[in-house]
Amino acid sequence: MSRYFIIDCDTAEDDIMSLFMLLRYGIDVKGITIVEGNIAFDQEVNNALWALEFINKDIPVYLGSRRPIVKSYRTVENVHGKGGIGDLIPEPKTLKAQNKSAIDAIIDLANTYPGELEFLAISPLTNLALAYLKDNSIAKKIRKVWIMGGTIYGRGNITPVAEYNIWVDPDAAKIIFNSGMDLTMVAWDLITNYTIDEKEWKYIMSMNTKMSNFYISIYEHYRKFAMQYQKMNGNPHPDLITTSIAIDSSVATKVEKQYVDIENCDCLTRGMTVIDYLGVLNKNPNTNVVYEIDKQKFISMLYNLLSWF
Repeated sequence: MSRYFIIDCDTAEDDIMSLFMLLRYGIDVKGITIVEGNIAFDQEVNNALWALEFINKDIPVYLGSRRPIVKSYRTVENVHGKGGIGDLIPEPKTLKAQNKSAIDAIIDLANTYPGELEFLAISPLTNLALAYLKDNSIAKKIRKVWIMGGTIYGRGNITPVAEYNIWVDPDAAKIIFNSGMDLTMVAWDLITNYTIDEKEWKYIMSMNTKMSNFYISIYEHYRKFAMQYQKMNGNPHPDLITTSIAIDSSVATKVEKQYVDIENCDCLTRGMTVIDYLGVLNKNPNTNVVYEIDKQKFISMLYNLLSWF
């Protein structure tokens, strides 16, 4: 049975590999929607088209919001490099983006595949929120929303307590977390426990496939940043772990259904995901929150992807 996905990107290295993993595992990707985030918006678009050309695929790429709904934000080229894959600036040779907006594409695809379409949100939630505000019936038509975002223990990566995707547009996130959609959240401070260590990195280098060599080249900048500035023992995979869970839910070994809301005040904790783990707010749980994963199962999926060609 086919599974139909939209993948929503602020296209840096982990977004690209997430797209590739969906395709490697037979997911029918109906659209790639681009949103503000990691790097300059137009470069995000170019990266998505360039990545499709690398694997010789032509999937519609739709342009979404270039900015958050309310607040200002900043890109993070220091993390991902000027080109989102280091300092190489990719440019597609032939593929072009669609004229239809990402917001309209999300609504149209939800109407075309009601109850079947899944939304992989590995980026700020602006596009999905704007589509919901335009047509709130999509909340019942989108089967699942897989979110890379937020924190479970309040350890952020852009502020002391906020994760970047949610911080970029907390107003959009607040809309989505209160929309009634079926949400699964994979948090930043979860995935930092499952980095690619030196042994795994060396194994990937030894694979010497076209895809593994591509992987090494696009992650070198991010790996150095994570190890030097974020004090990790390797490069994390926030988007790719979220994608692996979306493909195979058994990758997530501990999941709790909890009420999650977003702090969108103009304050020190703006962008924080507030998890009511004690149930003191007496709100119905709205999010499947992932607390642990099977790293070896994820690594096996990654190695399988890197052996693709």
